[in-house]
Amino acid sequence: MVKLLITFIFASSFNFALNTKADSTIMNGVTAFYNYDFERSIKILGKARIDYPNHPGVHFIWASSKYYISQGVDPIDATYDTLESALDEIQPIYQKLVSENPQNAEYKLYLGSTLGMRARVSLGKKDWLSVLNQAYQGFLIIEDVSKNRPDLIDAQLPIGIIGYYASVSNVFLRWLVKLYGLDTSKKEGIYKIEDAAINSDWAWIEASGILSFIYLWIENKPEDAVPITKKLSEEFPNNFYFSILYLESLTRTNSFNNANNLIKNLDTRYTFLSDRQKEWYKPYFDYQKALISFLENDYDKAMVLADLAIKDYSGELDIVLGNLYLLKGKLYDSQGQRSKSVKYYKLCTKLDNLSHSSRQAKEYLEKPYSNIIK
Repeated sequence: MVKLLITFIFASSFNFALNTKADSTIMNGVTAFYNYDFERSIKILGKARIDYPNHPGVHFIWASSKYYISQGVDPIDATYDTLESALDEIQPIYQKLVSENPQNAEYKLYLGSTLGMRARVSLGKKDWLSVLNQAYQGFLIIEDVSKNRPDLIDAQLPIGIIGYYASVSNVFLRWLVKLYGLDTSKKEGIYKIEDAAINSDWAWIEASGILSFIYLWIENKPEDAVPITKKLSEEFPNNFYFSILYLESLTRTNSFNNANNLIKNLDTRYTFLSDRQKEWYKPYFDYQKALISFLENDYDKAMVLADLAIKDYSGELDIVLGNLYLLKGKLYDSQGQRSKSVKYYKLCTKLDNLSHSSRQAKEYLEKPYSNIIK
């Protein structure tokens, strides 16, 4: 649960404000990154750091790109080494920029984001004390910026995410966040994220991805995810993950023809992914195929695909894994194999990851899925 929260808090900082002539150049680098043109992205952003060293976001965006690109090609442990090295390089730069420009809120925002991003390194090493300490250091700076610059959406977005996840989390986390003086209202948290997704020139990309995640896998509002995931998949046509989000929103709103056409397209695109991306995304993709097979009443095919996805699962977050366990439970319930369905519902609830699937699994432990749908 803590892992999920910290991941979203600092993933959301991969944004910056539109305020200098360097923006169009940096946006080209960002677009290349989201479209998996990694070599071009790093080349553009590396040069932008030299040409525009005082741009508020360029150094953090470069470091974030290095990390996320590493995720696409390297083993997980190597990605943390890449991130730590990049953060070691940019942190002194932001400290100097803040010291020389104490009134510049954007420099402070990116210093806070840099400090907070270190929590991802500690998270990978399971150094929990450092995770909390680093996240807290970064959060204090971001919170101060958000209070003094409510118009700076980049600062409001992580605050909205913290408020939202605290609202759906346990009592202790809600209490802890309230100590910081933050609103833990779910409504207010989603409003801030939606505001960034709709109104920001830059933050809309990550905000939209996070909002899609929330609507599909936590709030169970796939109809709200459709326009968001469609926009992401159209703006970044080579981004396999964004297409996966769009595919699920189509499937769960019963747009089966469009979903099956997208599956055919993704089958072709899958062959062009890196080995690490294939390892990461194939279980996600197999889950999508299993889900649509289940909803189209092809239970045998759904079972085979679900088993394959569970066996190969290697994603860092376990949200999709929980959905797979839930699907397996529903499949066994539909076949009258109650003892097997209970096993998978328990596996789902054991993940305790705030997801709608976990809540559904608890419901089906009390009353079989096959009885509820009758």
